[in-house]
Amino acid sequence: MWEKFAENWRSVFLAIGLHVLIALALIVGVNFVTDAASRGNHGQKIVNASVVNPDSVSTDMPDPVSPAAAPESEPAEPEPEEDKAAQKAAAEKAAAEKAQAAKEAAAQKAADEKAEAAREAKEAAAEAAREKAEAQRKAKAEAEAKRKAEAEAAEKAKAEAARKAKAKAEAEKKAQAEAAAQARAEAQRKAEAEAARKKAEAEKQAKAEAAREAKAQAQREAEQRKAEAAKQAREEAARKARAEAQRRAAAEQAAREASMREAMQQEAAGRRNAANSQALGAYIQAIKDRVEANWLRPPGARNISCKVRVKQLPGGQITGFRLLGSCGSAAVDRSVEQAIRKSDPLPRAPSDSVFSSEIEFNFEPDQ
Repeated sequence: MWEKFAENWRSVFLAIGLHVLIALALIVGVNFVTDAASRGNHGQKIVNASVVNPDSVSTDMPDPVSPAAAPESEPAEPEPEEDKAAQKAAAEKAAAEKAQAAKEAAAQKAADEKAEAAREAKEAAAEAAREKAEAQRKAKAEAEAKRKAEAEAAEKAKAEAARKAKAKAEAEKKAQAEAAAQARAEAQRKAEAEAARKKAEAEKQAKAEAAREAKAQAQREAEQRKAEAAKQAREEAARKARAEAQRRAAAEQAAREASMREAMQQEAAGRRNAANSQALGAYIQAIKDRVEANWLRPPGARNISCKVRVKQLPGGQITGFRLLGSCGSAAVDRSVEQAIRKSDPLPRAPSDSVFSSEIEFNFEPDQ
């Protein structure tokens, strides 16, 4: 209701002013008729009278006058009461006509003002509609420009990554080819040297020496294989020991983090219990919406759902974050992490009681 009032406030005030003017016109018209009527005699007859002294009145009866002796009476003149009644009727009629004319003028003025108010309201509505359409057009154009820029940047990044990967593959292939050629040349050189040496030995020491050499060579190879097996066993044992140490360290770190999380969750729970639970939910939803809005969907990613833990400062600056489980693939995990980085700083908490240095929420952009 208040939004509609804010949009049409001018029409509302014009309508109120119009009603006030109509009321004033009616009051003025009624007063005018009442004053005109009060100036008359309200239809009462006026009697002319005078006070007579009782002592001056004679008690003697007058002599009767005969009909023949009585003088002829003159024609009677119109009574003053009739003239005044006619004047009163004429005045009342003029007052009524004047009141009717004032009433019609006020009604016409009210109608004109109402039409003007309607016209201004229509113009205001049309202006608001034009402004809204222009804002929508600008927002759409900005969104389209942003989408094109992001698509171009992604395409450039993809092309650059492909070029680097191709260059790396070609360099590795070239290095392998060179190493293989060097190995073949070295092997050939050694083979030729060994062949010459063996030929010289064979010519010098005969067949027995060649057999002894073959036996010694076999023994050396066996010892080498045994040494390599022992070395591999030692490396495997060292690897297992390192893995066990890393596992224990990770378990201890996880236990410490779990203990810290529990303490922080208890502290956050105490603050949340004192705060408005609805405000907290809205705050977490605002953070979730910010991250999901900054997420760029990898090709083929569907039905994404994972839990995210974010650590922050009171001003919303992110100090750390972690995915509590995979979101479906390594590419999706990287895209979610990039969306969290782009959301820094996070929306500020509405109050200190709602703020929590560690927030967990479900990243579900397809919900």
